[in-house]
Amino acid sequence: MIGSGLKKLAKEYGMTVSGGIAYGSMGGFAATLSEGAGYKRLVFSTRFSDPAGRAGFMDAVNGRDMKKDFRVSGLGIDARTIVVNFLDNPGTMKKIREFLEWVLPILRTFGASGVEICPECGMPIDAGRWSMVGGVAHHFHDACARRVRQAVEEGNEQRSREDTGNYFTGLLGALAGSVLGAVAWAIVLSIGYIASIVGLLIGFLAEKGYDLARGKQGKGKVAILIFAVIFGVLLGNLGAEAFTVFSMIQSGELPGIAVGDIPLVLWLIFTEDAEYRGYLIKNILMGLLFAALGVFALLRQAGKDVSGVKYIDLK
Repeated sequence: MIGSGLKKLAKEYGMTVSGGIAYGSMGGFAATLSEGAGYKRLVFSTRFSDPAGRAGFMDAVNGRDMKKDFRVSGLGIDARTIVVNFLDNPGTMKKIREFLEWVLPILRTFGASGVEICPECGMPIDAGRWSMVGGVAHHFHDACARRVRQAVEEGNEQRSREDTGNYFTGLLGALAGSVLGAVAWAIVLSIGYIASIVGLLIGFLAEKGYDLARGKQGKGKVAILIFAVIFGVLLGNLGAEAFTVFSMIQSGELPGIAVGDIPLVLWLIFTEDAEYRGYLIKNILMGLLFAALGVFALLRQAGKDVSGVKYIDLK
């Protein structure tokens, strides 16, 4: 969902807010506004009439310090869109407005097509429709919209057929990655910290392990990654406790206890000491919370990746 800042900006341009985005004509150009964790995004659905226009636009962009002047963290251009990401910090809405004041005349100067031109075929639109493709709104001819929809569906089907991955090998790879992350979690926890960045590390390593093990790129991937992250947090917490017991054994505080007895010692303390049990459960729950904060965006992106490109008729 977009926040109040982008909603206000959309209202100023007479854009429509629906489905978690704002779309419509922005200064005569088809545009989409959206946001996520740490960023706000502006996408123009446009095309340049000739390569020289595109080159001129990019020269103008490269001639500015986009990050310093407008807080732009990234700008990409392809055959049908210009994608602009902004760092989402206090004051970013002011920078977005300043960017629009600068970029809209630049687009006109170099011949970028406006909202009245179909980005698919490049011809004027008498009666068209708004469609969202991959989270970006486009103003198409009806026939072009149907053609794009068919191409999206065929592309998704082809990717599904070509995906020869396996959920079981993906699970093994994800667990292997989460074990590496659990080691980092145990180290951080043993020195008295719980950090969402380590939760993100567990998720990153779990996904990397899943992909390296050729896991199937289907909807089950997200469930496996969630399981692997939970496993990593549990293992990391238990690893930190095991390290504490190990240190006590090495210092002579637990005479008669061998390193091999650590799992049994932890089990006995957990089952017989209510105070320790509450402490450990609290640590695990806090760890899961921090991990969730760290990996939310990663899991969300993974979900988008495996669901394929989405086509939605807006109006």
